[in-house]
Amino acid sequence: MVKSAWVSTAIALILTIPPLGMFMAIFQTAGNLPLGAAAGFGLHFLLIALSTKISSALSTFLEY
Repeated sequence: MVKSAWVSTAIALILTIPPLGMFMAIFQTAGNLPLGAAAGFGLHFLLIALSTKISSALSTFLEY
């Protein structure tokens, strides 16, 4: 139960922080909201597509 909570929390952070960081970086440097939103959404959906592999990697990493 504890392992699944840690894996779920880590996946949630992996799926949200990098796209949000990319969005904020593009928006702050270029001042272009649509470009930042498109890049953030693109990275978010790419990470969602890879979420099963990320989950299995985190599960094996957190085994003890």
